Amino acid sequence: MTTDTTRNTTPPVDIAQWLGPWVSFERLIDGDEPALRQAWRESTAAMRGKLMFRLLMRGDARRFWRWACRTTCRKNRSPIGGWRISAAEDGRQPTEEPLAEGTGSASCSEEPPLGKPTGSAYGQPAFRLAWLGSDGGTLGEYRYLLDHMIDRGLEGKPCYVFHAVDAPEGSPFRVLVAMDPMPERGELARGGLLSHLHFQYGISERAVLRGVGAAARLRHRMWYPTMCADEGTLLDRCNIVRALHQLPAWTELPGESTSSRLPL
Repeated sequence: MTTDTTRNTTPPVDIAQWLGPWVSFERLIDGDEPALRQAWRESTAAMRGKLMFRLLMRGDARRFWRWACRTTCRKNRSPIGGWRISAAEDGRQPTEEPLAEGTGSASCSEEPPLGKPTGSAYGQPAFRLAWLGSDGGTLGEYRYLLDHMIDRGLEGKPCYVFHAVDAPEGSPFRVLVAMDPMPERGELARGGLLSHLHFQYGISERAVLRGVGAAARLRHRMWYPTMCADEGTLLDRCNIVRALHQLPAWTELPGESTSSRLPL
């Protein structure tokens, strides 16, 4: 049981930023659209002179991000193709018995005992998250409540720690650690980038985190599963790839004679 008082400052989640369909960044990595392939080729070329590229990317930006953004883990061997998030009817403390925080182990295949989350944020508005496979089928759909936050998670930024209150024993989706979507969803309509977020998941907090409370740290710092809002156009997806490698955004797809942006 955690008595970390830093949880009392946990801010509420802006659920509106999370709602709707999301697509895995793996879809952008493996996409065979000519424009996406060109975006990746130019990204690789732009990174060739950088030391980090030589050390980590082994000559191919796609290869590196395919490894870093993989959505499988030891317990879940099925690639995650996307999410579907909807608001739960009632975010208050349910009667179900969710998992206890800080139990389990670093392997996402080990199962912890059940018990109530102990964070002061427990009972804040919840959402329902459907985990979708690469074929669009549902791998699981559960109701998540915010338990607390960690102060340094993915990208060194604060991250939410959610507990699935109705996930069955043995599910790898019982804990979700995620950062806020960035940029805000409205930025796309104002000419900005497609909203995206990084996350990790596991069967328990201990499977994902070292330590407890706000000071906990990620066990796997280089694991970056990523979701992109499933909206916008192919051009918007290409520009996410380009922005990741510090390339300027395209105003139109290669080969287009106008700046018209056809929907996906």
